[in-house]
Amino acid sequence: MPLLLGVLASLFIGISDTCGRASSRRADSISHVSTQMLVGVFVTFPLVVALGSEPIGRDLVSGAGSGVAVACGLAVVYHAMAAASSSVVAPIAAVIAALLPLVWDLMTGGSLTALSGLGCALAVVSLALSSMTGDLGDRLRSGVTLAIAGGALFGLAIVLVADTSEASGAWPANIQRVTGFVSMVVLARMRNVPVFLPTGVRRFGLAGGVAGGLGMVAWAVGAQQGDLGTVSVVSSTYPAVVVVLATLFDDDTIRWWQAVGIVGAIAGTALIALGG
Repeated sequence: MPLLLGVLASLFIGISDTCGRASSRRADSISHVSTQMLVGVFVTFPLVVALGSEPIGRDLVSGAGSGVAVACGLAVVYHAMAAASSSVVAPIAAVIAALLPLVWDLMTGGSLTALSGLGCALAVVSLALSSMTGDLGDRLRSGVTLAIAGGALFGLAIVLVADTSEASGAWPANIQRVTGFVSMVVLARMRNVPVFLPTGVRRFGLAGGVAGGLGMVAWAVGAQQGDLGTVSVVSSTYPAVVVVLATLFDDDTIRWWQAVGIVGAIAGTALIALGG
């Protein structure tokens, strides 16, 4: 079951990120994330009931903190994808998101295994390859910087959700969507941008919200079942989904060395998760 949940998480998160990239090229990324998060609230709540989840206070707090982090991370990454390239941004954000839980584990008394060390080295080299392109100009630097920032926020969200108990089930994912929505509403008001997407783009927010909500429930429940390594390894392949979809349905192009870098980044992330 954890393996299947990891596969589903990867697929759904990849689809959600693709919708976010498409939407953010036509509207503000904050408007997309707030729309996506609100849809996610209604997608995840029936799963709370279906899974018999218990509202455990500590886990709800973790889910709430995760919501603020993941919503801000999504807004940053979607903006970066729209401004630069999915083939550059998605792998970088995924690797940084995998590295932060590893660093946290080391800071709290853990140790770096040989497998994790190999994964870190492979990921760094692969990121250099995946980011090498002469077509983006100044947008490359901006995209890489935003991808790192977004990945760090994703990593924080992972640390918080992974620390919840199995009994809480889908509650952390549901509360994550709630606080994510609230935080984006506040940010939208501060930035004076629309809270929700305009009608012509709203389909991306709806599809992204459904996929993102399902993906987070799959990830959270899989991790709670005690096989965090398996779920992390499989779900870490979501950049491949983003890149493939962007190549098929958008205007992204991938050089051979970028393809090697993307595969290497995914493999490095998998090694980090396996060695954690």
